[in-house]
Amino acid sequence: MANGDTTVRQATQELVRNGNLDKAMDLLNKSEVEHPNFRLATFMRAELLTALTGGAIANKSKSEVRDGEAPQNLLSELQLRNAVIPNLAELRPAQILKMPKNADVILVDASISRAYLLRNKDGDPVWEKDYFVTIGKLGVGKQKEGDLKSPLGVYSVTMQIPKQQLRSIFGAGALELSFPNALDKKLDISGSGIWLHGVPKDTYSRAPKASDGCLAFANDDVREIIELASKRQINVTVVPSVQWLKKADWSARANKVTNEIAGFRAAGPKSKIIGPPEAIYAPESTSTLVIDQPIGQGDSSVIYREYWDKNGNSWNLKFKSRT
Repeated sequence: MANGDTTVRQATQELVRNGNLDKAMDLLNKSEVEHPNFRLATFMRAELLTALTGGAIANKSKSEVRDGEAPQNLLSELQLRNAVIPNLAELRPAQILKMPKNADVILVDASISRAYLLRNKDGDPVWEKDYFVTIGKLGVGKQKEGDLKSPLGVYSVTMQIPKQQLRSIFGAGALELSFPNALDKKLDISGSGIWLHGVPKDTYSRAPKASDGCLAFANDDVREIIELASKRQINVTVVPSVQWLKKADWSARANKVTNEIAGFRAAGPKSKIIGPPEAIYAPESTSTLVIDQPIGQGDSSVIYREYWDKNGNSWNLKFKSRT
């Protein structure tokens, strides 16, 4: 069974890039059979049939509701689903400058409702696949309980929520995220129950901004992520948007940041033995870093999560905590 998200993206490509209406219709007909609850694919198919009969198709200026949802909302969702750039396996995200050795990373681009699964390849964050994801109704940047926003920052999956504790709205399963993290608490950012979860059985996926703050995936996708989490640690990093770089440009940036931080440490007090960073994240901009840093030697080594800001040419360690 094909992934519904992939199907609508392929159908769009056949229409827009290749001008192949028949192929696009074949893909959407297949989606209708495999995912009859996928509103966007059904909407696209209906619009193509309307166009073939000479009718007026939907556009973002129309306000009438079709199939229970305004067409401008579905067209906006289609635009987001197709915003993923090609050839991601050849690129690297600027928001992950060194991958953790013992964890995969799900990097969430809030601007296009897209989550990228990254794997470690010699320290590089290498794209493996991506998913459409629903974020908070009011976007990202959570500050307090009930503000309908998803959190920004670096988190980890802490546990799978037992199925007997889940209501039907959470679909095929749920994973708890480590929100609020230590920095959130220091900044008095409050909230609880931020999960990565599925959707009700009668829904293929929710709209791009439709959750109360959680990250919601299609049920097939959340099953896959839960299976991954049963085998490896999954870190989840939510950022306003992802910048993809050519590998050489990414390497230059990663090396520059690593050398700058190493120089800062060398100039400071040498009270503890510090090894190479385990992971380096740049979740918000080129002037903020989250570094998982081992301190000590061998079995006595402890990993701290450090939060750095850049002021001019100087890096400042503003906070650290045990991971």
